[in-house]
Amino acid sequence: MGRPSSGSIRRLPSGLWQARISHLGRQLTLGTFPSRQEALDSVAEARSEGTRGRLVDPSRGHTRVAVVVEKWWLTRSGHRASTRARDRVVLDRHLLPELGDAQLSELTHDEVQAWVNRLAARSAPATVQRCFTVLRQVLDSAVDNRMLPLNPSDRITLPRRQPFEARFLRPDELEMLASTVDESSRAAVLIMAWATLRIGEVLGLRRIDLDLNAGRLRVANNLVEVGSRLHEGPPKTRAGRRSMALPSSIASDLRIHVAKFGGGSHVFTTPNGLPWHAEDWRVRVWRPAVERAGLAPLRPHDLKHTGVALLAAAGVDPSEIARRAGHTSVAFTYDRYGHLFPEVDHAAAAKLDAVRTHGLGMAEGRS
Repeated sequence: MGRPSSGSIRRLPSGLWQARISHLGRQLTLGTFPSRQEALDSVAEARSEGTRGRLVDPSRGHTRVAVVVEKWWLTRSGHRASTRARDRVVLDRHLLPELGDAQLSELTHDEVQAWVNRLAARSAPATVQRCFTVLRQVLDSAVDNRMLPLNPSDRITLPRRQPFEARFLRPDELEMLASTVDESSRAAVLIMAWATLRIGEVLGLRRIDLDLNAGRLRVANNLVEVGSRLHEGPPKTRAGRRSMALPSSIASDLRIHVAKFGGGSHVFTTPNGLPWHAEDWRVRVWRPAVERAGLAPLRPHDLKHTGVALLAAAGVDPSEIARRAGHTSVAFTYDRYGHLFPEVDHAAAAKLDAVRTHGLGMAEGRS
């Protein structure tokens, strides 16, 4: 950033001193001050901030938060449709109604904390976290555009997230659900569990993603509903794009399904042969089957949790479980499902015991 070219002060008829500075070809009014020295100090500070590229135009602090939000929104690009839709809901439902009419300069640390506290009183911690993240990004853009000197959302206290609790089905419960659901969705239920697929991944599964001869599938397409429209694309993370061998019995069920129902490009479709909208599938297929099986309440995503539990019960290495589940790291798998791996804990204790025994034996041999 260039150095401010000049600054000036003048005494107003009211007796106050007005300070101004020229910066990047613009005249900025720094405000009015009760004494000449304070006005001079303001000019000196502004020149210093300008030299370091941190000069803020005080008049821009009067900009309404709603205006800043919409300018920030126009810069959002490269995001998935579902992410944009979620963030738009955050803006329209939680941020703009309460903060939209405020001026940027009014949005102090205390005001942001009070907003977070009000959100926490009516929303889950995860929702509060997402809303706060969006507000912080908006305010970061205001700082970057020299509308604010500092981000007032720094050091805000957020509510703690509740401990993660997954619902797992026993193998017999899973088979009961698969036998209860509509026949055209039986294989979907099975591979959501046995292949640890999310609902968008199973509904987005295409014929080209299957190698039925080898008993393999790849997860390369995700089907999500944004508003009333379907959007297809690759999974959100690199780890989500994966392939795996299926248990032979599950591969057999999948072959039967494709022979009966898989005539289109997608493996699982509506009776009319169209890709499913996830909410339609939940309402028309999933919830009636869950009720008939006596397993309510149960979410489709609980089948993915069940799949991780099945892999752990089979003694599969946690790193392979993380790969199959599409987790970004083994650390995430341990954080969510560490209690499912008691054999890892027992094996570690046994190895430590062997080290101790070996060490004691060596010591006794030297004595």
